Amino acid sequence: MTKRKILLTAGFVLLIIVAMSVYLLIAPKKTISYERSMLTDNISSFETAAKTCMELYRNNKDDSDVWLFDLDADMNSMVCYNSNGQLRYPLTQEQKQAFTTVKAVFRLDHLGFANLFVNEDFASFGIENGRASFIYSPSARKPNFVNLPEHNDNDRIFVEQITDNWFYACK
Repeated sequence: MTKRKILLTAGFVLLIIVAMSVYLLIAPKKTISYERSMLTDNISSFETAAKTCMELYRNNKDDSDVWLFDLDADMNSMVCYNSNGQLRYPLTQEQKQAFTTVKAVFRLDHLGFANLFVNEDFASFGIENGRASFIYSPSARKPNFVNLPEHNDNDRIFVEQITDNWFYACK
């Protein structure tokens, strides 16, 4: 092979390597898949859970921007963590059934329901690793975060509207 052919071949290989590297750096990441029916088939339970927590947030607002809700082990009450510490709220039978259903069907990124973050505008049903969530928005405003509204991930997330007031978000 002549020197010219070797240089052309090496240049072409180098060009391909650079092009592939640039593509891998800027290509959109694969989104975490989910079953749409998980939410749509159980929407009344998810909405009861979201509205319950949002109402508690509105009626007992403090200095916290976001409240974290969790269920106690026997599912008879809900525990809220905010700037005042830990508060416990009893659940009605309807609310208990709604949260039981949410816990039973919720699965994102191979993980079950871990937490529910609430503020004035959103209720975010998340998983332990924080990579995906279902988000309820009474105003139908598209979220720009995955779990916490105060962690704006606008440029690095995928958000899909599922119904008028429900969104799926993932990193």
